[in-house]
Amino acid sequence: MALDPKKNAERWLSHATAQRELLDGKIKNDIEKHRKGWCKIRFVDKAGNPIVGKKVSVRQTSHEFKYGANIFMLDEFTDEKLNRAYRDNFANYFNLATVPFYWDGLEPEEGKPRFAKNSPKVYRRPAPELCVEYCEEKGIAAKLHCLVYDKFIPEWLKRDDMDYMEKAYEERIRQIAERYNGRLYEIEVINELLCEPGWGYKSVISSKRDIIEWSFALARKYMPNEKLVINECNGLIDCARSGYRYPYFMMTDLALKNGVCIDKVGVQHHCFSGATTSTDEAYENEINSADNAVMFAPSNLLKALDTLAELGKPLELTEITVPAFGETEEGEWLQAELLDVLYTTAFSHKAMENVVYWNVPDGYAYQPEGRNWNENKCRGGLFRKDMTPKASAERLFEMFNKRWHTELSLETDGNGYVEFRGFYGGYTAELCDETSEFDIVKGESNSIIVEM
Repeated sequence: MALDPKKNAERWLSHATAQRELLDGKIKNDIEKHRKGWCKIRFVDKAGNPIVGKKVSVRQTSHEFKYGANIFMLDEFTDEKLNRAYRDNFANYFNLATVPFYWDGLEPEEGKPRFAKNSPKVYRRPAPELCVEYCEEKGIAAKLHCLVYDKFIPEWLKRDDMDYMEKAYEERIRQIAERYNGRLYEIEVINELLCEPGWGYKSVISSKRDIIEWSFALARKYMPNEKLVINECNGLIDCARSGYRYPYFMMTDLALKNGVCIDKVGVQHHCFSGATTSTDEAYENEINSADNAVMFAPSNLLKALDTLAELGKPLELTEITVPAFGETEEGEWLQAELLDVLYTTAFSHKAMENVVYWNVPDGYAYQPEGRNWNENKCRGGLFRKDMTPKASAERLFEMFNKRWHTELSLETDGNGYVEFRGFYGGYTAELCDETSEFDIVKGESNSIIVEM
């Protein structure tokens, strides 16, 4: 059996093709409605007089909307050329980074946490300070992943002692807060509770009935001013099918009604097609079946996001994987097309604040020991193993730097004003060889006076 590029594309893009009217209509209109705002600028001279009839060049320099990836391979390659390429590409393609704070990787030896950037190496777990300093240098928002994830905990913990574990978690959170309060875009407090029954290694903390209430109360105690996020495994399609009976919706709804200080609701959207296959034939069978194609149906995505938005909190796609179908040009093109459908739909939704792709390069994804699971089989990176961009990376760049980007040539009116509608973010305005910086901020009047 062999992959037929044309039939493969027809299968996987069948929903997007059938819903082209939705993509070109409501979704496109909602991007215009929810992602752009009016801006009115008055240019005056130093005496306060309007500057009339002059050309103004307006150019967007940054997005308020965050689009990122995990930064787990920062300085992790043995080849320094790849390390440099990773550093350069990450800053060029993303404005947000998910930084690993998994407890087993952060503190493999009791009492010796690996915060410092020169800490001993742990694969795919670069030291937090290395990542955060890089983000601060490049103007990238850094998010913490995550405080309470009872699946990835150190072996030295007394896992069966509740009192001990509660104190150990509190000390972990206290230490993190002491170092990183005020330096991070947001904090993922708890992760993948609906997966917990399948974890083979965990502590008694996982058995707490009030684990969400307990985790967020602890986080808020030490992080009073940080944005706190709840995160869950794949669920958008289940949410589209089940609506308000979707377990994650009900669990989060109950927590909010119990007074839990959740600031944002995150959900993953991994399409791990091929991850469990062991032969080429099995891989081809799974790809050709395209059972996962429903994950890229715009109507399903919108239905799920509408449901989760009823929780009254901003939304985030916290982890995204879109498979590539072989290493051919056609396979990489299809990955880019599917990514386009997913990101365009998410970007159009009023409640969505940011989207986070998961693995940046192919070949360095999660591969647990002793399990028939290898994310590398999905070829779900945006870059090839040598860090050259795939069509999906180039598409992502095009979306946020060209398609959803504002760049205009205007002329001041009789009162020195220019008025325009632009995507929310940072801007420069150039007039008479002088440049001024300003922002278009969602929810604000964006009426600005610039003295030249």
